Amino acid sequence: MTESTIAFDSLEPITSIASYVGMLCILIAFILETRGYLNSRGMKYLILMAVGSAILGVRALHTGEWAFVVLELVWMAAAVLAIFNPTSPPNTDLVA
Repeated sequence: MTESTIAFDSLEPITSIASYVGMLCILIAFILETRGYLNSRGMKYLILMAVGSAILGVRALHTGEWAFVVLELVWMAAAVLAIFNPTSPPNTDLVA
């Protein structure tokens, strides 16, 4: 590519730094969940995932990474849906 895909050059430093915050939110949630400190249906985990995905989605939109815009939008929507409309825990007898 010979031309920039950045939407607003003046926002580049802000979205670049913010993308690291979003990445840290998602990684912290994932690491704490896999170590047993957070539950993937818990409010802290879901908020970290929703905030991280929203931030990364804005960065992806800013840089024109359309596949990541869709990915982060769906990931954020799933987290927000789980926050506002939680489901019952699954039947643990079915888990291998």
